[in-house]
Amino acid sequence: MTIMRKAFMIIGCLLFVGLLTAEAQRGQGQRGQRLSPEEQAKRQSETFQEEFGLSDEQYKKTYDVLLAANKDRSEKMQELRANRDIEGMRTAFEEMQKETDKKLKEIFTEAQWTAYEKWKANRPQRGRRGGGRGGN
Repeated sequence: MTIMRKAFMIIGCLLFVGLLTAEAQRGQGQRGQRLSPEEQAKRQSETFQEEFGLSDEQYKKTYDVLLAANKDRSEKMQELRANRDIEGMRTAFEEMQKETDKKLKEIFTEAQWTAYEKWKANRPQRGRRGGGRGGN
C-alpha cells in the first residue's frame, strides 16, 4: 500500500509540475507576442490608474496620449528597424518618451507625477543589455 501511495504522490507531483509548466509557457507566449498599440495603451493606462490613482477622466486622456505615442513609436521603430539603425532607434525612442512624458505631466496631478517619476526610476530598463554600464 505504501508503494501505491508513493506512486500516486509521484504522479500527482508530475501532473502538478506539468500544469505549472504549461501555464508558464502559455503566459510566456502571450508576453512574447507584440501587442497592438491599442493593447499597449490599455495595459499602460490600467497600470497607471492602479499605481497612481488616476480618475476615469485622467485614464481616458492618458489612454489617448499613450495610444497616439504607441502608434507613432511602432511606425518609427519599424522604419528604423528596416534600416538597421540601432542608434537611431535608441535616440528616437528617448525623444518620443520625453514627448509622451511631457503630455502625461499635463494630465497627472503633482503627487501622481512625483509617483510616476519614482516608479520609472525604480523600473528595470528594458532592452538595456548591461554592457558594463551597470544601469538599473
